Amino acid sequence: MLTYLLLAFMLLSLGFIGYRTVRHGPEYRLVENAGLAVVILVAASALGEAAGAGDWFRWARYAYAVLGAAYIAYGAYAKYRGGTDGYGQ
Repeated sequence: MLTYLLLAFMLLSLGFIGYRTVRHGPEYRLVENAGLAVVILVAASALGEAAGAGDWFRWARYAYAVLGAAYIAYGAYAKYRGGTDGYGQ
């Protein structure tokens, strides 16, 4: 049950970050979105192993980590290019 709850949080956070990225651009609230992705990833890694999740959840964590890292790199590049401070200003 905990595994599915963590998977739901991972998908929800991806949707939330994706909505903000499409709506306002990748540099909008970059710090908050990156923090959200990192916290969810750490929770999924720690609690997923404790719950005894299978290999499919490990691969879901890997995919989430890759997507999170790609978003952070893309947002950092957009911030550098656009000259904003990562909070949408």
